Amino acid sequence: MSFPPQPTSDHPIPIRAHHLLCAVCVRGGCDSPPCGLEALQPLLDAMWADPFQSLLLHADLDIALAHYRDAYTSRDPVALPEGFANRRADYVTRKKDLEVLRVLGLIPNSALPAFIAYRLLFSRQPTLQGICRSATGPSENWPECPHARAGYYERIAAEGEVGDLEVQTRLGEELAGRGLWAMVHPRNRADMAAAKQASARYIREQADRLFIRPAHLLCILCTADQQEPLIQDNLVELRQRMEADPDIPVTLTEGCCMVCDSCNVYDPARHLCYHGHIKAALRDLMVLELLDLPPGATLPAGELYQRIYDRIGSLKEVCGWRDGSSTAPFWGPCSYDRPVLEQAREMGLLTVRPTRENRGV
Repeated sequence: MSFPPQPTSDHPIPIRAHHLLCAVCVRGGCDSPPCGLEALQPLLDAMWADPFQSLLLHADLDIALAHYRDAYTSRDPVALPEGFANRRADYVTRKKDLEVLRVLGLIPNSALPAFIAYRLLFSRQPTLQGICRSATGPSENWPECPHARAGYYERIAAEGEVGDLEVQTRLGEELAGRGLWAMVHPRNRADMAAAKQASARYIREQADRLFIRPAHLLCILCTADQQEPLIQDNLVELRQRMEADPDIPVTLTEGCCMVCDSCNVYDPARHLCYHGHIKAALRDLMVLELLDLPPGATLPAGELYQRIYDRIGSLKEVCGWRDGSSTAPFWGPCSYDRPVLEQAREMGLLTVRPTRENRGV
């Protein structure tokens, strides 16, 4: 678990779905997983080097396509899938693969980043019960993994993600080995502190143009009552700079922006947010559409926020996906039921220079 990690290829790593569990057991202290350390070490190394490493999760459904007469009466052995006998005999681990995919809400041959896979797994499957540890007790026909009751998996999974972004940014490398951060690397605390200091100073003292992703324009309103800088982002600094100078140009940039430099889930090497890469990308485009602007548009801060107030009724239109739906955790809505947009609109926040009466929400 050395620092700093180096990003790896974006190509998905194909693995059996239940090997996600085996990898956790290894991190928890198991030195003899049934599939062998040699099968898991490349996976562990790749995820640690790149928390957004894509994983292609396999499960064998093909043998269920064999006609029962071919499978059980040898009517036409040629029609059977290759290696049918061995694959059928592997029913215990085939069940594990499908159980893991069920927990994740995926189908076989789905690909998703390691960071998201383990966030889902630990939030939904804190123990091995029902997968590697039998729900009915082991038997000759349905044996358990010899490590299923050793606590290796639970030692890691029980801690889950370990705190919110503020907590994670404060802990930095102290997170390594705990919950999600046993599988993927956290950022170094000194690196985040240096990034915070440099980026905040630049925003306050040097920037003559701000670069902000459209989705973060709304996040800025959600922290409008916060006056002290946040350790995990630059939302406060950006708001205060725009309050002081509503004419400062703001360029709407897709992807991570001036907000992100100090955050634990921001990868400076790839300019990537592990936490919000997928849903924030859609929210950026939703905001741009509502504002009738293209990516890269540049407007004075005050004009930009007036456009937001004129064209977006509430946070639900963007942060709540219009209908409050949550089709999957990685598409989950953000807090959208606070009336911060309505309050900011009423006060003219960021559209005029602040006075004693219109500071804060």
